[in-house]
Amino acid sequence: MDRTGILLPFKLFGVAVRLDYSFLLVLPLFAYLIGGQLPAYAELFEASMGIEVDVSALTGATRWLIGLAGAVGLFASVLLHEAGHALVARRYGVEVKEIRLWFLGGVAQFDDMPKQRGAEAVVAIVGPIVSFAIGFALLRLAPALVGSSAVLMIVAYVGVTNVALALFNLLPAIPLDGGRVLRSLLALALTRERATAVATSVSAVMAVILGLYGFFNMQLWLVILAFFIYNAGRLEAQASLVASAFAGRTVADLMTRDPVTVAPDMRLTQFVQLIHFRPHTGYPVVDSSGTLLGFARLAAARRAGAPDADPVEVDPAATVADITEPAEIISPTAGAYDALRRVAEGRLGRLVVVDAAGRVVGLLSKTDLVRTLSRKEATRDGRPV
Repeated sequence: MDRTGILLPFKLFGVAVRLDYSFLLVLPLFAYLIGGQLPAYAELFEASMGIEVDVSALTGATRWLIGLAGAVGLFASVLLHEAGHALVARRYGVEVKEIRLWFLGGVAQFDDMPKQRGAEAVVAIVGPIVSFAIGFALLRLAPALVGSSAVLMIVAYVGVTNVALALFNLLPAIPLDGGRVLRSLLALALTRERATAVATSVSAVMAVILGLYGFFNMQLWLVILAFFIYNAGRLEAQASLVASAFAGRTVADLMTRDPVTVAPDMRLTQFVQLIHFRPHTGYPVVDSSGTLLGFARLAAARRAGAPDADPVEVDPAATVADITEPAEIISPTAGAYDALRRVAEGRLGRLVVVDAAGRVVGLLSKTDLVRTLSRKEATRDGRPV
């Protein structure tokens, strides 16, 4: 998981909150846009709610302060929207890692989606419900604030925007909440992979419609959202394929068995020669009984004195023990999907598979995972494997 951004010094309902750097750029932009369009918002409020707001006195720094307050209120609402997702997800036993605010809004980052039938729909729909609740509460409050144009403007803006946010999120397009509700309901009758395929197809259509509408109406923000929705749908489809390919499989099913290992006393002059015979970037280091001691990378040997893997440049007295580093290990009984995540997040790009006694029984690399995915795609397309 991406850890860039600013982690706030508090938790919301026990969930960490992080501000992406893009949020720090878009917040003043929103403040500028809101402050610059106060007359237009005043006309909207009068037409939709019958509330007249006198903006003639809202000039100078006041309008920009109103814009900033409106932008902060909007993102605070988004934060509560995502907190709603997080709280319900936790009721289903899902770990919520953090809530991240960024330039397109916010996202609650889960360890995984709940597996219970229909649970994803419940988790997804609570976000729009929270936004509707905030919007209606603020719009009910607004008429009582007619005497204070500045406060009325802020409250009315955040209220209307929350209702609009809820309605927009109900569009049947992944990753919007409506798209997740659609996928979850389809999964009641279809396999999750098929339900995702249908939902992402609908998302693509919605993204095209939204993008064309934004383009012909000169709404750049909608065009950006359309691109985001389209790409997010494709990523969701790929993630579904990965989950399906690894479902019910363990590391033992995917790993390369009996991998080449090296001894700690092997000379580096000999070790660097392996690059000419094997396609691997490194090797597990084991003792005489096969127990794992660590991992040795060819790149480390080159940095140790052989920039071009030339054994002549290597200290003839240096051994593999001099470049051995801690290995990233996994059990052969671990789930394949968990292994995929660990390989992606790891620094070595491969996991050494060890048994209960610490002996090396296999190696799991990105190549092994890609091979499994290729077979899954071939099977899905009807090609022989």
